[in-house]
Amino acid sequence: MKNRIIAFVSLLFGFFTLGAFISILYITYTTGELKKIITLHGVEILRQDLLIKIQNVEQDLLTVNTELGSKLDKITENVTDLDRAINNCNSCHHSPLITEKLLSIKEHIGRFETSLSYYITASADSERIRTLKIEAYSTGSELSAVVAEMAFIANQKLQERTGKALAGVKGAQWILILTLITTFLIGLWIAVTLIRNVLNPIKELIDVAQNITSGKLGYTTAYTDRTEFGQLATSINEMSLSLRDGNSKVVQHMERLAGLYKVTLPLHSVSTIEEIFKEVSGSVAALIEVEQCGLMMIDDDRQHMSHRLPAFGLTDDEVQGITIRREDILKLYLDNNRRPVIINAPEKELLPAGLLGPNGRPVKNMLLGWIRLQGELAGLIRLANKTNGDFSEESGRLVGIVSNNVSVAIENAGLYQDLKAQMEELKETQEQLVQAAKLAAIGELASNVAHEINNPLTSIMGYAELISEETDIESIMRDVDIISRESLRARTIVQQLLEFARKRPLELREVNLNKLLLETVDLVRAQMKNARIKISETYGPLPPIMGDANQLKQVFLNIINNAVHSMSENGGILTISTNADYDHVRIAIEDNGHGIPPEVLPKIFEPFFTTKRDRGTGLGLSITYKIIQSHKGKIDIKSDVGKGSTFTLELPLYIRTNSLTHAGG
Repeated sequence: MKNRIIAFVSLLFGFFTLGAFISILYITYTTGELKKIITLHGVEILRQDLLIKIQNVEQDLLTVNTELGSKLDKITENVTDLDRAINNCNSCHHSPLITEKLLSIKEHIGRFETSLSYYITASADSERIRTLKIEAYSTGSELSAVVAEMAFIANQKLQERTGKALAGVKGAQWILILTLITTFLIGLWIAVTLIRNVLNPIKELIDVAQNITSGKLGYTTAYTDRTEFGQLATSINEMSLSLRDGNSKVVQHMERLAGLYKVTLPLHSVSTIEEIFKEVSGSVAALIEVEQCGLMMIDDDRQHMSHRLPAFGLTDDEVQGITIRREDILKLYLDNNRRPVIINAPEKELLPAGLLGPNGRPVKNMLLGWIRLQGELAGLIRLANKTNGDFSEESGRLVGIVSNNVSVAIENAGLYQDLKAQMEELKETQEQLVQAAKLAAIGELASNVAHEINNPLTSIMGYAELISEETDIESIMRDVDIISRESLRARTIVQQLLEFARKRPLELREVNLNKLLLETVDLVRAQMKNARIKISETYGPLPPIMGDANQLKQVFLNIINNAVHSMSENGGILTISTNADYDHVRIAIEDNGHGIPPEVLPKIFEPFFTTKRDRGTGLGLSITYKIIQSHKGKIDIKSDVGKGSTFTLELPLYIRTNSLTHAGG
């Protein structure tokens, strides 16, 4: 396109230059004609000067020897000027006709001078003088006629030259006008042509760009030329094809990555090595598209590497027949710098015995990916007989990634089994800790329980003595009834204590929290009385919730015991209140004891953390927190040193049974 623009501009400039050159020639020619016209004007001026001088001489001749006549010196001077003027005119360049007339005028002037000379010098008779005078006057008249004729010829030449000059000027004007019009038309044609030559390829290129933008990768244009647009169209076509090829490669790569993701993701969710073998053999075979796939692992004797079940494309008998010496595999591993091994021509390779499979089953190609555990070779992924050609470097990279993930999955499976065993131990230990916390709480309850049981026992003993002394059957039956009621009372206290102390899993049922709180308070009421602690209870209407009554009772007992301990020195007030909204119930247990320091508050739910050095296990509040969590609830505490603490428990009205776990878990 640059060459076209240069060519068009050069054409326009050349045509304009040609017109200007022709105009200059016309102007030069016209200038010459104007110079000639000026010369002819000079002849006309000469004619007028000659006529004037001739008329002066004639006038002087007519008036000589009169009172109006001049002196003869004046006539002589005029004739001399006349001769000088014609000599000056002869020195100029004229046409042949004008030159001929000038020579004729000069000849007449010579005769005129001779006649005047005769006339001036004549001294004869008057008749002779008059004759000479008339002759001089006649010669002057002839001279005037010749000058007039020359003026007529000059005037004709002047008109002719002037017409030619004007025609030349007009021709130059037309040439300039035609040059400008033609230049404008050529420029307009050049502009239209250039615009068309620019817009047409631009439209083609825009069409290609729009199709590529819309997703039609590989779309090309048939537009070709030798300009930059042609080169740009070729480059865009190449770019479109390159984008299509690149997109195809990206799609293939994404498909491989998606397949790789599908292969590797399940590896990290299985928990046994057998599940890993099963997952790898099928998924990797589908990813790489092979007929055989499976894992080989180092045996317990550390001397051989055997194929493991299950395997894709191999029967159980064939799998059990693939065993290779560890030294041979290790040599192959080290010879290939620990990278996946691609074997597309097994017949040309020196491979370990047994690697190609049992019973001489043909293997056309093979790919091996190494499995390392703790940096040492522990096994390999064996793939054989690719369904669509040979194995590529891309296949090797994919298998290398899978091998690394398999290595991690096997290690994770081992760690999972160890962790599972440790979790079982931890669960048992945790249950023991929960039971220990219960026993610790029971220890604190022992005196209260003994006091509570002692009261009915005292009554039983007293009424038993009365029975031995009484003879009235009615009085005896009344005393027996009292003894029975007191015995039932003692049995209830013992049953509550046993119910609380018994180790059992989480049992969900409908629980009335207000009733549960009353039962818990009854267990510690004597302890609070001894510690001079008053209790304020405000129970709002609560709907039943799903929970484990035994564990929730332990929560309430732990919190109340902590409150009693914080107020045991000087007594105090324990405030218990309950309320509910549309989806939660809340229990607030408040004391006015010594409070909890701010630096201790974040740690109170940590296991074994306690501020009671002489007593307590540090497990009560930790277990309380876990029980509330197991019921999908929340526990919040606010405390001011010297003013007391408030524990707020929030439990949901409805929770799914399968979402609950054992409080210790």
